[in-house]
Amino acid sequence: MGKKVVIIGGGISGMTTGIYLQLNGYDTLIVEKNAVPGGACTGWERGGCYIDGCIHWMTGVNPGSSYYDLWRDTGAIDDNTEIYFQDDFARFDFGGGRGFTVWADVDRLQAELLAFAPEDEKEIRRFCKLVRRFQRIEGPVDKPVDHMSLPRLIKVAVTMGGDYYWVSRMSKVGCAEYAKKFRNEYLRSFFESYMAPGYNLMSMLYMLAHVTAHNGGIPIGGSRPLAERMAKRYTSLGGKFRLGAEAERVRIEGRRATGVELAGGEFIPADWVVSSVAAEHCLKKLLGGRYPVRKIDDRLGDRKTYPIYTYTTAVFRADADLSDKPLGAHVHFDEPITLDREYRAVTLRNYSYDKTMKRPAGTSVLQAGILGGDDMYFWWKRKKDDGTYKAAKEAFAADVLRIAEERYPEYRGRLTVIDVITPCTYERYLNSRHGSFQGFVHTAAGKSLSEKGVIKGLDNFLLSGQCIFHSGGMPPAAITGRFAAQRICKRDGKKFIYRERS
Repeated sequence: MGKKVVIIGGGISGMTTGIYLQLNGYDTLIVEKNAVPGGACTGWERGGCYIDGCIHWMTGVNPGSSYYDLWRDTGAIDDNTEIYFQDDFARFDFGGGRGFTVWADVDRLQAELLAFAPEDEKEIRRFCKLVRRFQRIEGPVDKPVDHMSLPRLIKVAVTMGGDYYWVSRMSKVGCAEYAKKFRNEYLRSFFESYMAPGYNLMSMLYMLAHVTAHNGGIPIGGSRPLAERMAKRYTSLGGKFRLGAEAERVRIEGRRATGVELAGGEFIPADWVVSSVAAEHCLKKLLGGRYPVRKIDDRLGDRKTYPIYTYTTAVFRADADLSDKPLGAHVHFDEPITLDREYRAVTLRNYSYDKTMKRPAGTSVLQAGILGGDDMYFWWKRKKDDGTYKAAKEAFAADVLRIAEERYPEYRGRLTVIDVITPCTYERYLNSRHGSFQGFVHTAAGKSLSEKGVIKGLDNFLLSGQCIFHSGGMPPAAITGRFAAQRICKRDGKKFIYRERS
């Protein structure tokens, strides 16, 4: 048996690291605080219904994508995985019959926006041209840049030179600032509110480009079955889990990580330790704050330039078949919902498209979420501390129910609250910063993050996970997981293997 690697965290990144290390002859153990693997890629049951907690859409489902082999290697997508591609990516409902659909086809999207706001024809055509331009942009993810040979680097620079120009240019434009180019007030609202507060235009273009290029879809079954496929792939290669086992700290001797101590005192020795949990939790708790990582520490200390985002979500069982309703509706309204501030929009997500998700016959699951940032977390944290948390959750669900029934009278008397998810839920489950479920928001004023995961002064230890790579999500989690395995192999003088030899 090869060297032993203990991986902290059984999410997408941790399992990806474990899968690739098992393929390369290592003996790996994943320690995961929760009862099931998956991390943020999870789902659970309430009131006889499955609630999906992660995937709204997934990049890399097209076999021509650079991400596709990664999902196949790890089992996230297998021969039996059906991908759902939605035509109506999002419906924006401003009330009074005003609204438009963001179609998952750029030509159809352009026609929709031109019909809705002909006064903005010039800017609409420019925007859709940018979406088409970003459809062609997908950087190499097979290995870290610092592992590429000089010829490979030259080839990447030559083939992607124009792409880097557009990525760099659009990353410096904020969505809210870009919205000012449009005369139609509802189009301005669309650009201001579609992404998280502070997001740059590049991120929005990437999202729409993947979806309209048929490279963004939803695995049927949802998040938890996807995580279970990855876990099965990992254990089939000989990998082992310790579930319900929370890491307390990384033991360090001299300048070398020698293993992991669990809550309760058990010590697990290792030749390598990889942490795939939230970067702040690792640096401050597991490593005791002894090892600064400048790029991450700078971002943690600048909430304005590098915010996080989180959700407050009410989940309803609808006693009706909602198959004729949009999968995602962004509903804007005049009377606000007040949390840390006033919110005048809620996103309704309808899961009727997936008949495999558990729910009583004749019912549907409807999630209603409001996107927020650090201040939303602090508001909920105060409610938890002063004993009003439960009442605040009930009040939020009642507000959302009122809005849904007023806007869509056919829902009246047919929605029952089965769960409310807050930033404190994410914090408890993921040990994440301020209840975030992704990495730092890439704002126009900020810089893209791409950390190697190597910590100066600490040998045989690596960071992985979405918190160290760009703006987070499932692809960065998997990419950094593979990169961590590659770095270990290179340090140990082993040729890296992507998949089993045939």
